[in-house]
Amino acid sequence: MLSVPPQAPRSPGTGRPRTEGSRGPWWRWLVFGLCFSLGYGLTQRLGRLGSTSAAKGEVPAFAAQESPGTRLGELQKRFGAVGQSLVGDLDRLVEERRQEGQRQEEESRKANQEQLNQEQLNQERQDADQRQADRIRLEALNNGPDPAAPNPEPFLLPPPTPDPSSAPEPAAITTPGAAANPP
Repeated sequence: MLSVPPQAPRSPGTGRPRTEGSRGPWWRWLVFGLCFSLGYGLTQRLGRLGSTSAAKGEVPAFAAQESPGTRLGELQKRFGAVGQSLVGDLDRLVEERRQEGQRQEEESRKANQEQLNQEQLNQERQDADQRQADRIRLEALNNGPDPAAPNPEPFLLPPPTPDPSSAPEPAAITTPGAAANPP
């Protein structure tokens, strides 16, 4: 049997086997990290220098600009309210709203009460009308028929007809003590 020695990993590009010492260009990453940290440090230092000079008032970062619109002083001069304050009395506003709510609630309660009273009156009127109609019907039943009203003609049934099958023959009937008729 033939034994094959294990092959060493090959480096990409050259095809030559890698040695233990050549694992990659680690020093390139070290140089890249050093450059990045140096650039970051310099940027931070320049940023701090610019903010301290703006705080001292040497170089203003942004100049103050007027806001758009009409100023309060101009409005007060235009409408003649120079000495009045714009502070509102919130407690007074809250109290007015509470009173308005109570007033509306009271009006609603009164309207509901009036509606209930009207419904009750209508029901009482209907009950009184029903009692009056019942009273008139009872009086009519108690007094009997009206004497001035004509009596209706009676409905007469026809006389009953005897059943021919159950009737006895006339010759067969004889009464006791009666004499027979001679011929």
